Amino acid sequence: MTAGVQAVDWLAIGPVLGPAVAALLVLAVDAVVGARRTRLGDPIAVAGLLAGLVLLVPQGGGATFCTAPGRCSYVVSSLSLSLQAVVLAAALVCLLLAIGLRDRLPRTELHLLVLTATAGACALAAARDYATLAVALETASLPLVALVALRRDGRGAEAGLKLLMTSVVSFGLLALGVALVYASTGSLYLGQPVATSLGDLRAAHGVGLALVVAGAAFKLSLVPFHLWTPDTYAGAPLPVAAFLSTVSKVAGLSAVVLVLAVGAPERAGDWAAPVGVLAAVTMTVGNLVALRQRTAVRLLAWSTVAQAGWVVLPLAGAVSASRVTSAVSASLGYLLAYVVATLAAFAVVVRVAESHPDGARHPLTAYAGLWRRRPALALVLGFALLCLAGLPPGVMGVVAKILAIAPVVGVGAYGLVAVAVVNVVLGVAVYLRWAAGLVAPGEATGEAPSASGTTPVAHRLALALGAGGCVALSVLPQLVAGVLARVPLR
Repeated sequence: MTAGVQAVDWLAIGPVLGPAVAALLVLAVDAVVGARRTRLGDPIAVAGLLAGLVLLVPQGGGATFCTAPGRCSYVVSSLSLSLQAVVLAAALVCLLLAIGLRDRLPRTELHLLVLTATAGACALAAARDYATLAVALETASLPLVALVALRRDGRGAEAGLKLLMTSVVSFGLLALGVALVYASTGSLYLGQPVATSLGDLRAAHGVGLALVVAGAAFKLSLVPFHLWTPDTYAGAPLPVAAFLSTVSKVAGLSAVVLVLAVGAPERAGDWAAPVGVLAAVTMTVGNLVALRQRTAVRLLAWSTVAQAGWVVLPLAGAVSASRVTSAVSASLGYLLAYVVATLAAFAVVVRVAESHPDGARHPLTAYAGLWRRRPALALVLGFALLCLAGLPPGVMGVVAKILAIAPVVGVGAYGLVAVAVVNVVLGVAVYLRWAAGLVAPGEATGEAPSASGTTPVAHRLALALGAGGCVALSVLPQLVAGVLARVPLR
Protein backbone atom coordinates (compact mmCIF):
# COMPACT_ATOMS: atom_id res chain seq x y z
CA MET A 1 0.00 0.00 0.00
CA THR A 2 1.39 3.39 -0.96
CA ALA A 3 1.66 5.83 1.91
CA GLY A 4 -0.80 8.67 1.62
CA VAL A 5 -3.20 6.73 -0.62
CA GLN A 6 -6.40 5.70 1.09
CA ALA A 7 -7.72 2.31 -0.03
CA VAL A 8 -11.47 1.73 0.18
CA ASP A 9 -12.95 -1.70 0.87
CA TRP A 10 -16.59 -1.29 -0.10
CA LEU A 11 -17.66 -4.57 1.49
CA ALA A 12 -16.14 -3.51 4.81
CA ILE A 13 -18.29 -0.39 4.93
CA GLY A 14 -21.39 -2.28 3.75
CA PRO A 15 -23.21 -1.99 7.12
CA VAL A 16 -22.84 1.80 6.83
CA LEU A 17 -23.71 1.94 3.14
CA GLY A 18 -26.98 0.03 3.59
CA PRO A 19 -28.82 2.72 5.57
CA ALA A 20 -26.88 5.56 3.89
CA VAL A 21 -27.87 4.52 0.36
CA ALA A 22 -31.44 3.94 1.52
CA ALA A 23 -31.53 7.50 2.86
CA LEU A 24 -30.49 8.83 -0.55
CA LEU A 25 -33.12 6.68 -2.27
CA VAL A 26 -35.81 8.01 0.07
CA LEU A 27 -34.84 11.56 -0.89
CA ALA A 28 -34.85 10.68 -4.59
CA VAL A 29 -38.28 9.05 -4.40
CA ASP A 30 -39.69 12.02 -2.52
CA ALA A 31 -38.26 14.40 -5.12
CA VAL A 32 -39.83 12.42 -7.98
CA VAL A 33 -43.27 11.47 -6.66
CA GLY A 34 -43.64 13.92 -3.75
CA ALA A 35 -46.50 13.48 -1.34
CA ARG A 36 -48.47 11.24 -3.73
CA ARG A 37 -46.55 8.11 -2.73
CA THR A 38 -45.57 8.71 0.86
CA ARG A 39 -45.67 4.98 1.61
CA LEU A 40 -42.92 4.18 -0.89
CA GLY A 41 -40.29 5.21 1.64
CA ASP A 42 -41.36 2.53 4.14
CA PRO A 43 -40.07 -0.51 2.23
CA ILE A 44 -36.98 1.40 1.09
CA ALA A 45 -36.04 2.32 4.66
CA VAL A 46 -36.69 -1.19 5.97
CA ALA A 47 -34.73 -2.69 3.06
CA GLY A 48 -31.78 -0.39 3.80
CA LEU A 49 -31.57 -1.59 7.40
CA LEU A 50 -31.98 -5.22 6.36
CA ALA A 51 -29.26 -4.75 3.75
CA GLY A 52 -26.93 -3.45 6.45
CA LEU A 53 -27.65 -6.54 8.55
CA VAL A 54 -27.10 -8.88 5.60
CA LEU A 55 -23.80 -7.20 4.75
CA LEU A 56 -22.54 -8.02 8.25
CA VAL A 57 -22.55 -11.73 7.41
CA PRO A 58 -19.61 -11.92 4.96
CA GLN A 59 -17.40 -9.73 7.14
CA GLY A 60 -14.33 -11.51 8.43
CA GLY A 61 -12.18 -8.64 9.61
CA GLY A 62 -10.06 -6.11 7.81
CA ALA A 63 -9.68 -2.38 7.49
CA THR A 64 -10.21 0.43 5.03
CA PHE A 65 -9.46 4.14 4.62
CA CYS A 66 -5.83 3.34 5.39
CA THR A 67 -2.87 5.66 4.86
CA ALA A 68 -0.28 3.11 5.98
CA PRO A 69 -0.22 -0.35 7.55
CA GLY A 70 -1.71 -0.08 11.02
CA ARG A 71 -3.07 3.41 10.34
CA CYS A 72 -6.65 2.92 9.27
CA SER A 73 -9.70 5.04 10.00
CA TYR A 74 -12.20 2.18 9.71
CA VAL A 75 -11.49 -1.27 11.15
CA VAL A 76 -13.76 -4.31 10.93
CA SER A 77 -13.50 -6.40 14.10
CA SER A 78 -15.69 -8.60 16.25
CA LEU A 79 -16.34 -5.57 18.44
CA SER A 80 -17.46 -3.34 15.57
CA LEU A 81 -19.59 -6.06 13.96
CA SER A 82 -21.35 -6.83 17.25
CA LEU A 83 -22.13 -3.17 17.87
CA GLN A 84 -23.31 -2.65 14.28
CA ALA A 85 -25.62 -5.67 14.51
CA VAL A 86 -27.26 -4.26 17.65
CA VAL A 87 -27.59 -0.81 16.06
CA LEU A 88 -29.20 -2.05 12.85
CA ALA A 89 -31.59 -4.45 14.58
CA ALA A 90 -32.67 -1.83 17.13
CA ALA A 91 -33.15 0.80 14.42
CA LEU A 92 -35.32 -1.64 12.46
CA VAL A 93 -37.64 -2.22 15.43
CA CYS A 94 -37.89 1.52 16.13
CA LEU A 95 -38.67 2.21 12.48
CA LEU A 96 -41.43 -0.41 12.50
CA LEU A 97 -42.93 1.24 15.59
CA ALA A 98 -42.90 4.62 13.84
CA ILE A 99 -44.38 3.26 10.61
CA GLY A 100 -47.33 1.74 12.44
CA LEU A 101 -48.35 4.87 14.35
CA ARG A 102 -51.96 5.98 13.92
CA ASP A 103 -50.91 9.63 14.15
CA ARG A 104 -48.41 9.36 11.36
CA LEU A 105 -45.11 11.20 11.44
CA PRO A 106 -43.83 12.96 8.29
CA ARG A 107 -42.61 9.98 6.28
CA THR A 108 -39.67 11.33 4.29
CA GLU A 109 -38.19 13.20 7.24
CA LEU A 110 -38.65 10.19 9.52
CA HIS A 111 -36.90 7.78 7.18
CA LEU A 112 -34.10 10.18 6.28
CA LEU A 113 -33.28 11.03 9.89
CA VAL A 114 -33.49 7.47 11.22
CA LEU A 115 -31.33 6.09 8.41
CA THR A 116 -28.75 8.86 8.72
CA ALA A 117 -28.44 8.43 12.49
CA THR A 118 -28.16 4.67 12.06
CA ALA A 119 -25.43 5.03 9.44
CA GLY A 120 -23.53 7.33 11.80
CA ALA A 121 -23.81 4.87 14.68
CA CYS A 122 -22.57 2.03 12.45
CA ALA A 123 -19.60 4.10 11.27
CA LEU A 124 -18.79 5.04 14.86
CA ALA A 125 -18.52 1.39 15.91
CA ALA A 126 -15.68 0.84 13.44
CA ALA A 127 -13.92 4.21 13.80
CA ARG A 128 -10.24 4.07 14.69
CA ASP A 129 -9.25 7.72 14.61
CA TYR A 130 -10.60 10.66 16.56
CA ALA A 131 -11.73 12.62 13.51
CA THR A 132 -13.87 9.74 12.24
CA LEU A 133 -15.12 9.12 15.76
CA ALA A 134 -16.21 12.73 16.26
CA VAL A 135 -17.90 13.03 12.87
CA ALA A 136 -19.66 9.67 13.21
CA LEU A 137 -20.85 10.45 16.73
CA GLU A 138 -22.38 13.74 15.64
CA THR A 139 -23.89 12.10 12.56
CA ALA A 140 -25.57 9.66 14.93
CA SER A 141 -26.69 12.46 17.26
CA LEU A 142 -27.76 15.56 15.32
CA PRO A 143 -30.59 13.88 13.36
CA LEU A 144 -32.13 13.00 16.71
CA VAL A 145 -32.79 16.69 17.37
CA ALA A 146 -35.09 16.85 14.36
CA LEU A 147 -36.60 13.46 15.16
CA VAL A 148 -37.56 14.58 18.66
CA ALA A 149 -39.33 17.67 17.26
CA LEU A 150 -40.89 15.80 14.35
CA ARG A 151 -44.48 16.30 15.54
CA ARG A 152 -43.91 20.08 15.34
CA ASP A 153 -45.83 20.80 18.53
CA GLY A 154 -44.77 22.81 21.56
CA ARG A 155 -43.58 19.87 23.65
CA GLY A 156 -41.60 18.43 20.78
CA ALA A 157 -39.97 21.77 20.00
CA GLU A 158 -38.97 22.23 23.64
CA ALA A 159 -37.56 18.71 23.84
CA GLY A 160 -35.69 19.19 20.57
CA LEU A 161 -34.19 22.46 21.78
CA LYS A 162 -32.98 20.81 25.00
CA LEU A 163 -31.40 18.00 23.03
CA LEU A 164 -29.80 20.48 20.63
CA MET A 165 -28.22 22.48 23.46
CA THR A 166 -27.01 19.25 25.04
CA SER A 167 -25.50 18.12 21.73
CA VAL A 168 -23.68 21.43 21.30
CA VAL A 169 -22.16 21.23 24.78
CA SER A 170 -21.20 17.57 24.40
CA PHE A 171 -19.55 18.21 21.04
CA GLY A 172 -17.64 21.15 22.49
CA LEU A 173 -16.23 18.94 25.25
CA LEU A 174 -15.43 16.19 22.78
CA ALA A 175 -13.68 18.56 20.35
CA LEU A 176 -11.57 20.07 23.13
CA GLY A 177 -10.66 16.60 24.33
CA VAL A 178 -9.64 15.50 20.84
CA ALA A 179 -7.45 18.60 20.53
CA LEU A 180 -5.65 17.76 23.78
CA VAL A 181 -5.16 14.13 22.81
CA TYR A 182 -3.78 15.19 19.43
CA ALA A 183 -1.46 17.72 21.07
CA SER A 184 -0.11 15.08 23.45
CA THR A 185 0.30 12.22 20.95
CA GLY A 186 0.85 13.99 17.64
CA SER A 187 -1.65 11.68 15.96
CA LEU A 188 -5.42 11.37 15.54
CA TYR A 189 -5.30 7.58 15.40
CA LEU A 190 -6.47 5.66 18.45
CA GLY A 191 -3.93 3.87 20.60
CA GLN A 192 -0.96 6.13 19.87
CA PRO A 193 1.61 6.64 22.67
CA VAL A 194 2.03 9.97 24.40
CA ALA A 195 4.83 12.03 22.82
CA THR A 196 7.92 12.53 24.97
CA SER A 197 9.83 15.09 22.90
CA LEU A 198 8.04 18.04 24.53
CA GLY A 199 8.18 16.79 28.11
CA ASP A 200 5.66 14.87 30.17
CA LEU A 201 2.30 15.26 28.45
CA ARG A 202 0.49 12.46 30.26
CA ALA A 203 -1.59 14.94 32.25
CA ALA A 204 -2.78 16.71 29.10
CA HIS A 205 -3.50 13.33 27.53
CA GLY A 206 -5.52 12.27 30.57
CA VAL A 207 -7.56 15.46 30.55
CA GLY A 208 -8.19 15.00 26.84
CA LEU A 209 -9.46 11.47 27.36
CA ALA A 210 -11.71 12.65 30.19
CA LEU A 211 -13.24 15.39 28.03
CA VAL A 212 -13.89 13.01 25.13
CA VAL A 213 -15.55 10.55 27.51
CA ALA A 214 -17.61 13.39 28.98
CA GLY A 215 -18.84 14.26 25.50
CA ALA A 216 -19.86 10.64 24.93
CA ALA A 217 -21.39 10.41 28.42
CA PHE A 218 -24.12 12.84 27.33
CA LYS A 219 -25.22 10.27 24.74
CA LEU A 220 -25.20 7.50 27.34
CA SER A 221 -27.13 9.62 29.88
CA LEU A 222 -24.52 9.07 32.56
CA VAL A 223 -24.93 11.24 35.66
CA PRO A 224 -24.31 14.22 35.76
CA PHE A 225 -24.73 14.39 31.96
CA HIS A 226 -28.28 13.01 32.06
CA LEU A 227 -30.50 16.00 32.76
CA TRP A 228 -31.78 16.23 29.18
CA THR A 229 -33.11 12.67 29.19
CA PRO A 230 -36.53 12.70 30.95
CA ASP A 231 -37.91 15.85 29.31
CA THR A 232 -36.62 14.85 25.88
CA TYR A 233 -38.16 11.40 26.10
CA ALA A 234 -41.46 12.86 27.30
CA GLY A 235 -41.61 15.36 24.43
CA ALA A 236 -40.52 13.01 21.66
CA PRO A 237 -42.74 10.58 19.74
CA LEU A 238 -42.52 7.20 21.49
CA PRO A 239 -40.66 5.42 18.65
CA VAL A 240 -38.08 8.21 18.75
CA ALA A 241 -37.76 7.80 22.52
CA ALA A 242 -37.16 4.09 21.87
CA PHE A 243 -34.45 5.05 19.35
CA LEU A 244 -32.84 7.34 21.93
CA SER A 245 -32.95 4.54 24.52
CA THR A 246 -31.27 1.99 22.29
CA VAL A 247 -29.39 3.14 19.19
CA SER A 248 -28.16 6.33 20.83
CA LYS A 249 -26.94 4.37 23.85
CA VAL A 250 -25.05 1.91 21.64
CA ALA A 251 -23.38 4.89 19.97
CA GLY A 252 -22.44 6.35 23.34
CA LEU A 253 -20.95 3.08 24.58
CA SER A 254 -19.09 2.66 21.29
CA ALA A 255 -17.40 6.02 21.78
CA VAL A 256 -16.49 5.31 25.42
CA VAL A 257 -15.08 1.87 24.61
CA LEU A 258 -13.10 3.13 21.63
CA VAL A 259 -11.57 6.04 23.54
CA LEU A 260 -10.68 4.09 26.68
CA ALA A 261 -10.31 0.43 25.80
CA VAL A 262 -8.97 0.77 22.26
CA GLY A 263 -7.36 4.20 22.55
CA ALA A 264 -5.76 3.99 25.99
CA PRO A 265 -5.69 0.43 27.38
CA GLU A 266 -2.31 1.08 28.96
CA ARG A 267 -3.96 3.74 31.14
CA ALA A 268 -6.70 1.43 32.39
CA GLY A 269 -5.43 1.85 35.93
CA ASP A 270 -6.13 5.59 35.65
CA TRP A 271 -9.62 5.49 34.14
CA ALA A 272 -11.18 2.40 35.74
CA ALA A 273 -11.90 4.02 39.12
CA PRO A 274 -13.54 7.21 37.75
CA VAL A 275 -15.71 5.08 35.46
CA GLY A 276 -16.73 3.03 38.50
CA VAL A 277 -17.80 6.17 40.34
CA LEU A 278 -19.82 7.31 37.32
CA ALA A 279 -21.49 3.90 37.12
CA ALA A 280 -22.38 3.81 40.81
CA VAL A 281 -23.81 7.33 40.90
CA THR A 282 -25.68 6.86 37.62
CA MET A 283 -27.46 3.64 38.53
CA THR A 284 -28.34 4.93 42.01
CA VAL A 285 -29.77 8.25 40.84
CA GLY A 286 -31.62 6.59 37.98
CA ASN A 287 -33.29 3.98 40.17
CA LEU A 288 -34.18 6.35 43.00
CA VAL A 289 -35.85 8.86 40.70
CA ALA A 290 -37.53 6.09 38.67
CA LEU A 291 -39.29 4.97 41.85
CA ARG A 292 -41.17 8.28 41.92
CA GLN A 293 -42.37 8.31 38.31
CA ARG A 294 -46.06 8.07 37.47
CA THR A 295 -45.98 7.92 33.66
CA ALA A 296 -44.61 5.09 31.55
CA VAL A 297 -42.34 7.13 29.30
CA ARG A 298 -40.68 9.00 32.18
CA LEU A 299 -40.14 5.75 34.05
CA LEU A 300 -38.46 4.33 30.95
CA ALA A 301 -36.36 7.50 30.68
CA TRP A 302 -35.03 7.12 34.21
CA SER A 303 -34.70 3.39 33.65
CA THR A 304 -32.37 4.26 30.77
CA VAL A 305 -30.26 6.36 33.13
CA ALA A 306 -30.03 3.54 35.66
CA GLN A 307 -29.26 0.94 33.01
CA ALA A 308 -26.52 3.15 31.56
CA GLY A 309 -24.74 2.81 34.89
CA TRP A 310 -24.94 -0.98 34.60
CA VAL A 311 -23.65 -0.86 31.02
CA VAL A 312 -20.40 0.90 32.01
CA LEU A 313 -20.01 -0.85 35.38
CA PRO A 314 -17.82 -3.68 34.01
CA LEU A 315 -15.28 -1.14 32.76
CA ALA A 316 -14.52 -0.37 36.41
CA GLY A 317 -12.96 -3.82 36.57
CA ALA A 318 -10.42 -2.99 33.87
CA VAL A 319 -7.68 -1.99 36.31
CA SER A 320 -4.96 -3.24 33.98
CA ALA A 321 -4.52 -3.67 30.25
CA SER A 322 -4.90 -7.45 30.57
CA ARG A 323 -8.43 -7.05 31.97
CA VAL A 324 -9.71 -4.58 29.40
CA THR A 325 -11.01 -7.09 26.85
CA SER A 326 -13.05 -9.08 29.38
CA ALA A 327 -14.50 -5.86 30.84
CA VAL A 328 -15.56 -4.60 27.42
CA SER A 329 -17.07 -7.99 26.63
CA ALA A 330 -19.17 -7.81 29.78
CA SER A 331 -20.34 -4.30 28.90
CA LEU A 332 -21.36 -5.43 25.43
CA GLY A 333 -23.20 -8.45 26.81
CA TYR A 334 -25.17 -6.26 29.20
CA LEU A 335 -25.88 -3.74 26.46
CA LEU A 336 -27.35 -6.45 24.25
CA ALA A 337 -29.71 -7.63 27.00
CA TYR A 338 -30.74 -4.07 27.86
CA VAL A 339 -31.48 -3.09 24.26
CA VAL A 340 -33.63 -6.16 23.58
CA ALA A 341 -35.67 -5.78 26.78
CA THR A 342 -36.12 -2.03 26.29
CA LEU A 343 -37.36 -2.48 22.73
CA ALA A 344 -39.92 -5.05 23.90
CA ALA A 345 -41.13 -2.69 26.63
CA PHE A 346 -41.40 0.27 24.24
CA ALA A 347 -43.31 -1.84 21.71
CA VAL A 348 -46.02 -2.44 24.32
CA VAL A 349 -46.00 1.17 25.53
CA VAL A 350 -46.55 2.37 21.95
CA ARG A 351 -49.57 0.08 21.57
CA VAL A 352 -51.07 1.27 24.87
CA ALA A 353 -50.47 4.91 23.96
CA GLU A 354 -52.23 4.44 20.61
CA SER A 355 -55.55 3.70 22.31
CA HIS A 356 -55.23 5.81 25.47
CA PRO A 357 -56.76 9.31 25.63
CA ASP A 358 -53.54 10.74 27.08
CA GLY A 359 -51.43 9.22 24.31
CA ALA A 360 -47.71 9.05 25.05
CA ARG A 361 -48.25 10.76 28.41
CA HIS A 362 -50.47 7.98 29.78
CA PRO A 363 -49.88 7.08 33.44
CA LEU A 364 -48.81 3.74 34.87
CA THR A 365 -52.37 3.23 36.11
CA ALA A 366 -53.34 2.65 32.46
CA TYR A 367 -51.76 -0.79 32.80
CA ALA A 368 -53.95 -1.91 35.70
CA GLY A 369 -55.56 -5.20 34.76
CA LEU A 370 -53.94 -5.24 31.32
CA TRP A 371 -53.58 -9.01 31.62
CA ARG A 372 -57.35 -9.43 31.28
CA ARG A 373 -57.82 -6.94 28.45
CA ARG A 374 -54.71 -7.50 26.35
CA PRO A 375 -52.98 -10.67 27.64
CA ALA A 376 -50.42 -10.77 24.83
CA LEU A 377 -49.27 -7.20 25.52
CA ALA A 378 -49.19 -7.84 29.27
CA LEU A 379 -47.11 -10.98 28.77
CA VAL A 380 -44.54 -9.20 26.59
CA LEU A 381 -44.28 -6.19 28.91
CA GLY A 382 -44.12 -8.31 32.05
CA PHE A 383 -41.36 -10.47 30.64
CA ALA A 384 -39.39 -7.43 29.44
CA LEU A 385 -39.65 -5.82 32.88
CA LEU A 386 -38.46 -9.02 34.57
CA CYS A 387 -35.48 -9.06 32.20
CA LEU A 388 -34.64 -5.45 33.07
CA ALA A 389 -34.99 -6.23 36.78
CA GLY A 390 -32.81 -9.34 36.49
CA LEU A 391 -35.44 -11.74 37.81
CA PRO A 392 -36.43 -15.22 36.58
CA PRO A 393 -37.88 -16.22 34.19
CA GLY A 394 -36.07 -13.31 32.56
CA VAL A 395 -32.85 -15.33 32.55
CA MET A 396 -31.31 -12.91 30.09
CA GLY A 397 -31.42 -10.16 32.71
CA VAL A 398 -30.04 -12.41 35.46
CA VAL A 399 -27.06 -13.41 33.32
CA ALA A 400 -26.48 -9.81 32.26
CA LYS A 401 -26.36 -8.61 35.88
CA ILE A 402 -23.90 -11.37 36.83
CA LEU A 403 -21.85 -10.58 33.75
CA ALA A 404 -21.67 -6.89 34.69
CA ILE A 405 -20.68 -7.47 38.32
CA ALA A 406 -18.10 -10.22 37.67
CA PRO A 407 -15.23 -7.96 36.48
CA VAL A 408 -15.67 -5.73 39.53
CA VAL A 409 -15.66 -8.70 41.89
CA GLY A 410 -12.56 -10.00 40.14
CA VAL A 411 -10.53 -6.94 41.15
CA GLY A 412 -11.82 -6.83 44.72
CA ALA A 413 -13.81 -3.59 44.42
CA TYR A 414 -16.30 -4.75 47.03
CA GLY A 415 -17.58 -1.26 47.81
CA LEU A 416 -18.71 -0.92 44.21
CA VAL A 417 -20.14 -4.44 44.34
CA ALA A 418 -22.20 -3.44 47.38
CA VAL A 419 -23.59 -0.42 45.53
CA ALA A 420 -24.47 -2.66 42.59
CA VAL A 421 -26.29 -5.13 44.85
CA VAL A 422 -28.29 -2.31 46.43
CA ASN A 423 -29.23 -1.14 42.96
CA VAL A 424 -30.36 -4.64 42.03
CA VAL A 425 -32.90 -4.33 44.85
CA LEU A 426 -33.89 -0.82 43.80
CA GLY A 427 -34.30 -1.96 40.20
CA VAL A 428 -36.53 -4.83 41.30
CA ALA A 429 -38.73 -2.33 43.14
CA VAL A 430 -38.90 -0.06 40.08
CA TYR A 431 -39.90 -2.72 37.58
CA LEU A 432 -42.08 -4.89 39.83
CA ARG A 433 -44.17 -1.84 40.77
CA TRP A 434 -45.08 -1.55 37.10
CA ALA A 435 -45.33 -5.29 36.45
CA ALA A 436 -47.59 -5.88 39.45
CA GLY A 437 -50.18 -3.55 37.97
CA LEU A 438 -50.54 -5.79 34.95
CA VAL A 439 -52.26 -8.47 37.02
CA ALA A 440 -53.76 -6.23 39.69
CA PRO A 441 -57.50 -6.72 40.35
CA GLY A 442 -59.89 -4.12 39.03
CA GLU A 443 -59.83 -1.92 35.98
CA ALA A 444 -58.09 1.40 35.42
CA THR A 445 -60.83 4.00 35.73
CA GLY A 446 -61.01 6.20 32.68
CA GLU A 447 -57.40 5.54 31.78
CA ALA A 448 -57.30 1.98 30.53
CA PRO A 449 -56.44 1.39 26.89
CA SER A 450 -59.20 0.14 24.70
CA ALA A 451 -59.17 -3.51 23.80
CA SER A 452 -60.79 -2.80 20.46
CA GLY A 453 -59.08 -2.13 17.19
CA THR A 454 -56.49 -4.03 15.22
CA THR A 455 -52.75 -3.91 15.68
CA PRO A 456 -50.88 -2.69 12.57
CA VAL A 457 -48.65 -5.26 10.90
CA ALA A 458 -45.56 -3.11 11.58
CA HIS A 459 -46.33 -3.08 15.30
CA ARG A 460 -46.95 -6.82 15.31
CA LEU A 461 -43.54 -7.34 13.76
CA ALA A 462 -41.91 -5.01 16.31
CA LEU A 463 -43.63 -6.82 19.19
CA ALA A 464 -42.60 -10.19 17.78
CA LEU A 465 -38.97 -9.10 17.36
CA GLY A 466 -38.79 -7.61 20.85
CA ALA A 467 -40.50 -10.51 22.58
CA GLY A 468 -38.66 -13.07 20.47
CA GLY A 469 -35.34 -11.49 21.38
CA CYS A 470 -36.13 -11.62 25.10
CA VAL A 471 -37.19 -15.27 24.89
CA ALA A 472 -34.25 -16.29 22.70
CA LEU A 473 -31.67 -14.67 24.96
CA SER A 474 -33.33 -16.17 28.04
CA VAL A 475 -33.50 -19.67 26.56
CA LEU A 476 -29.96 -19.33 25.18
CA PRO A 477 -28.23 -16.98 27.64
CA GLN A 478 -24.86 -18.03 26.25
CA LEU A 479 -25.59 -15.49 23.51
CA VAL A 480 -25.17 -12.86 26.22
CA ALA A 481 -22.52 -14.56 28.34
CA GLY A 482 -20.58 -16.34 25.63
CA VAL A 483 -20.81 -15.81 21.90
CA LEU A 484 -21.24 -12.02 21.87
CA ALA A 485 -19.54 -11.44 25.21
CA ARG A 486 -16.07 -12.48 24.09
CA VAL A 487 -15.11 -10.00 21.45
CA PRO A 488 -11.50 -9.03 20.73
CA LEU A 489 -11.10 -5.28 20.51
CA ARG A 490 -9.04 -5.33 17.35
